[in-house]
Amino acid sequence: MLDEKGLPQDFSKSFMYSIHQMYFLVQKHLEQSLLKSKSISFSQFMILVGFHCSGSLPVSQSLIAEHLYLTEATVSRHVSVLVSLGLLSRLDDKENRRKHIIKITAKGKKVFQEAEVIINTELNSIFSVIKEKDRESIMKNFSGVLSVLLAKK
Repeated sequence: MLDEKGLPQDFSKSFMYSIHQMYFLVQKHLEQSLLKSKSISFSQFMILVGFHCSGSLPVSQSLIAEHLYLTEATVSRHVSVLVSLGLLSRLDDKENRRKHIIKITAKGKKVFQEAEVIINTELNSIFSVIKEKDRESIMKNFSGVLSVLLAKK
């Protein structure tokens, strides 16, 4: 039997579908907010997170791709856009001409900090329907599930 969206009823009511739908809609909402205010996508913001967290250490595109579950080609395209916006700098590696040293710029740090405020504000608004105590419980449980999944990787 199908529901109003044309999906099997047990699928549309399933936990996995709900997680997928919520993630997709939250990401879409955050993407729209970031594009409107900072002219960067959510994926580009996540790449800036990686560079921000690394401090002054250089980060490889392959490491970013691995942590964000993106292809290296996708990360490379996003990095090129972020370089053209002046948010990242890319220098040739003197030891290996095929590699680049990529770092976050001062402008990139500023945009990251402003975008982080936007993300946190939006997420607090979206998840305000969940009590703080329940949020902590959800995060604890999701961390446990994530640990199991990462162990199977």
